[in-house]
Amino acid sequence: MKKHFLFSILLGWVFTLPCNAAQEGRQIKDLTSSSWSITLDKTAKWQNDKLYLPPVNPENLPINLPSGGWTLLDNPDTTGITLPATVEGTLWGYNGQTFGVTGNYTGVSWFHTRTFIPQSWKGKRIVLQVGSVRFRAEIFINRELSGYDLVNSTPFDINITPYVKYGKENEIAFRITDPNGNFNWKDSQLYTWGNYFTNPSHGFGGITGKVTLIATDPLYISDVFIKNKPQPHEIEVEISLDNGYADVQKGKEIQLEIMEHVSGKSIYKKEYSLPPLQTGSNTQTYHIALPKAKLWSIDSPNLYDLKVTVGNDNRSQRFGFRWFEIKDINGDKQFYLNGKRIVLRTAISWSFWPDNGIAPTDELARRQIEIAKKLGLNMLNFHRTIGAPNVLDYADELGLLYFEEPGGNQYSASRFNDGTEATAFYFGYRNEKLARMIKRDRNHPSLVIYNLHNERGAWPQRQDYDQMRMAHTIDPTRILTYNSSNGENPLNEPNARFKLHLLPYDTTFYDYGWYDRHHAGGPGCYHDNLYLGKDNYHRYSDHRDEIVYWGEDGAIGTPPRLQLIRDEILRTGHTRGWEADDYLKWYDAYACFLTERGFRDAFPTVDDLTRAMGNVSFYYQGRIIENIRISNTVDAYAVNGWESMKLENHSGIVDNYRNPKGDIETLAYYNRPLYLAVKMDRKVLSVGDTTTIDTYIVNEKNLKGKYTLNLTAKDESGQILDYHTVQVKVSGGSTYGECLHTGWKYVPKIAGYTTIEAMLYKNKTVAACGEDKLFAVQLNAEGISTNGSIADTTGTLNDFMQSFGINLPAYKKGIPSGDYLLVGAYEPTQWGSGMSDILEWVYKGHTLIIVDNPERWAEYLCDKEVLDYRGSKVLGKSWYGGNFFNRKHRIFKGLPSDCVFNWEYQCFAAYNRRRIGLRCENGEILVGCVSDHRKEVYSALTVIPAGRGQVIITTLDIPACIKGAKAYTAKVDTDGMNESMNTFNTTSKNRANIVGQQLLLNLLKEANHLE
Repeated sequence: MKKHFLFSILLGWVFTLPCNAAQEGRQIKDLTSSSWSITLDKTAKWQNDKLYLPPVNPENLPINLPSGGWTLLDNPDTTGITLPATVEGTLWGYNGQTFGVTGNYTGVSWFHTRTFIPQSWKGKRIVLQVGSVRFRAEIFINRELSGYDLVNSTPFDINITPYVKYGKENEIAFRITDPNGNFNWKDSQLYTWGNYFTNPSHGFGGITGKVTLIATDPLYISDVFIKNKPQPHEIEVEISLDNGYADVQKGKEIQLEIMEHVSGKSIYKKEYSLPPLQTGSNTQTYHIALPKAKLWSIDSPNLYDLKVTVGNDNRSQRFGFRWFEIKDINGDKQFYLNGKRIVLRTAISWSFWPDNGIAPTDELARRQIEIAKKLGLNMLNFHRTIGAPNVLDYADELGLLYFEEPGGNQYSASRFNDGTEATAFYFGYRNEKLARMIKRDRNHPSLVIYNLHNERGAWPQRQDYDQMRMAHTIDPTRILTYNSSNGENPLNEPNARFKLHLLPYDTTFYDYGWYDRHHAGGPGCYHDNLYLGKDNYHRYSDHRDEIVYWGEDGAIGTPPRLQLIRDEILRTGHTRGWEADDYLKWYDAYACFLTERGFRDAFPTVDDLTRAMGNVSFYYQGRIIENIRISNTVDAYAVNGWESMKLENHSGIVDNYRNPKGDIETLAYYNRPLYLAVKMDRKVLSVGDTTTIDTYIVNEKNLKGKYTLNLTAKDESGQILDYHTVQVKVSGGSTYGECLHTGWKYVPKIAGYTTIEAMLYKNKTVAACGEDKLFAVQLNAEGISTNGSIADTTGTLNDFMQSFGINLPAYKKGIPSGDYLLVGAYEPTQWGSGMSDILEWVYKGHTLIIVDNPERWAEYLCDKEVLDYRGSKVLGKSWYGGNFFNRKHRIFKGLPSDCVFNWEYQCFAAYNRRRIGLRCENGEILVGCVSDHRKEVYSALTVIPAGRGQVIITTLDIPACIKGAKAYTAKVDTDGMNESMNTFNTTSKNRANIVGQQLLLNLLKEANHLE
């Protein structure tokens, strides 16, 4: 990017040279890096404006000058800004508020700069090329209205030739109107602007793309479209020429030259005679076959430049030779890239960004692609929003596929044919936005699929079919789908709402062959019910005669990398962006908790904590990606989601600064092209219990033939505990996932972690390997005093203790007996300022252990001035998220400590369990927890010294670890947040409950440690 910056500086310097002779050929001046100012026009009227769709003649428009006149721009709110820029990127909190969405600006602002235009441009056609704005732009050149556009986030040009002053400095002012917008993921809720419905989009206002001046002769190249062909070494070049002369241009020639993008080496050069060029637009098409051209792929992203020359004008377009398609392989629909099968592993990106909110810097755009590849993904989705061009540029360069939606394409089905001006406006708007998006992006080899709607609940109507035809006419080379949706997508039958699609170079509307279904919400963490055996696991499919795409899956929210974000904000000084203040305060809350509540040994830095939380999501997504790969039928899987931002989408696996939330290797492990997948039906169990181990191969490297499979069990020190050897056969080819062996029964004989290693040998050479871990618990009630009592009206705790031969009397009222009182389902009594029998007993040197009804008991303890309790928080789920973590203490003997609760603690972390945090300002917190984007840390297990005794209170769902959890029977909600709630083993026989059972036993032992 330094080369580009240097080029811009030199070009600007050239334009300052005196020159009277007309310059030949296309001249370009980039205004993106010019110095711009932003001025808020707070009293401007815009709320009831008449809106105009393109094409627009500025001479017919009302002229909206700055309030009070042009002198308003003499006192800007901020200066020295480069593009892209938004009000929210530099003036968030203009009103003194920064929390949440309160600092957002709605209304009119002015973006203003000056630039010199040389005398040598006189006689040329001068265009102001705008990459994008949001929302509406009224453009003034030298204080004359010269352009207007409101198809936000899309490119447009305006001819400013009549308004230019040659050999002088020219004033350029954009009047930007930001009428509304979202700061969440939803693009289906219509916004209003006066009498109009407007396209839902992110609520940032400004110039969100590059701005460039282009001067050409009247005959110029207006567009180049390079169509990929089913034979990937062939292309069809479609060139648009605009003749601005009044007469037909004859005897012209066109030259096409193809060069390697990196080396500049020419591999094709040819001149063609042009037919007479009529005034206006002319289109020419050329077929080129280059058998020796290097194909573009994910692993080898070879790029070429096509240079088109006509007269004095030339234009270059980057592209790649490649072909993406669906093939039917023995009745199984599969994706293929350049003749090789590909299983798509992607994540949905809402295109939120730091600072300006809506447009990435080149550094961030590149980071997005690099991180996705490091994580092992091969695609990303522009989800519910149009993408950023520089992101696609880096996807082309580095090798990553893309799936794109225009965003905001939905409209109320009941209004489609109401005949109103508002409806006509909306359809005109959405069609123009889609057309511009496709024309802008259709030369990117990374882009392979367009989709029009996300989670559209309505069947396609005539206007939808017309829109699809239009889109497919503009770009017939790609797959185009109507919908990517949640809901009951019917197997084995046609359905236009879910399955309508068009295939490359095929105008047939298909309502069968594309099976895309969302399961947005995740389960909280990986749990043992997600793999039960061969052909019986989460996201398995044997539906072969359609493409199977799990279009959103497994949202598990975790916090961002707060420390890395804080460091970047302080390093860059970008403290006025829309998120900065919230992130700094969020970091401070976590840092203070770690220091003040004794967690620095467990998590020395905030980054240690947040990265460990990120690994909960990384591990889950990795294991489910593994599931779809071993099925060999699922064709695509989309992680919900890609980036998180300060308010939502915390299920993103990177934060808004594109930092991976967890350890890259945790997720990348399951995205490797070749490895052995070791699957267990029980990863958490007791010593002496049995887990069944199955072994699969993920094989995109075409291993085939007979091999020896060795399975070895090792303890934490690496000592071999058991082994198993079997001969297996590997199919290879397009069989990317295959079961090699099932049914090895393994019985852990020691507590702690056991690693099962798998090695695939050809002779004595390792061809592939893999591993998985289990965690075994030896239930240990040794040392628990029988001198205690239980308050539990359900009898659950009594029955559990009796299973260990410990018979404790039931507490009903009065002064408890014994050394401790274990409280389950029991309501506290004796509220108010009077005496409490239980607490008086505690003060004398006894232990109160509360494992159920924790909020009510916290209120009671607060009422009695034992606990400084400030309320509770139900932890978030799915794309909000919430996580538990602990620190080393004897209470966790035999259990993991100094850790975030992951699959080992699935009995507490899963979303079907009670997940509550308490705001406890005193006591010793041993389990902390966080929720969504709240700038606070809660307690899930606290020990409160009280007199000579102590109170232990926990919100962790220990009762469910004994009696089981309630089966989930609710219907899937509209947003799909609860899509995974029916995946759990809710019975008391769930082996993973043993962790919670051991924790209860350890809590009881704590009564022995009073001094």
